[in-house]
Amino acid sequence: MDLSIKPQVLNVEWGLNVQKCIKWGSHGLNVKVENETLSLRGSFNIEVKTRGVVFERATGYRVVGDGRKKYIYVEHMELEPLEDAVNCPDELELGKLVLNRVNLDFEEYLTIVTSSESLIDYIVVTRRLTCIVISRRREAYFDFTGNTLAVYLL
Repeated sequence: MDLSIKPQVLNVEWGLNVQKCIKWGSHGLNVKVENETLSLRGSFNIEVKTRGVVFERATGYRVVGDGRKKYIYVEHMELEPLEDAVNCPDELELGKLVLNRVNLDFEEYLTIVTSSESLIDYIVVTRRLTCIVISRRREAYFDFTGNTLAVYLL
């Protein structure tokens, strides 16, 4: 008998609309794919597009690079779950996107693996910090207005 947990798989192509949730804390985060945008909604919204990411409630950012990758660290207010998001899985496959939540007891994080069309390799979201991983050849531009941070990639 196979007791392994299978991820919830949805056949989603860019341009279609899908709304689900993924486990976060005691409840979950709403996950919505619409056109070419992945939206995560908890106590605030994070929008992932093929050429950038927009954060509500951002408090700062920094860019660090090694020989192969650039890491964009975005500090934000604590990302809290939505109480109406219940029975959410730890993993979602949304066509070319994969979301995987890991709980380490002292911290939890969500990994978002993007499609090959995206300029983003992957994203790691924790409660107060998000890391966007891109190729070192990519350039990042930032628009920080109020508490909203838009990260544009070229």
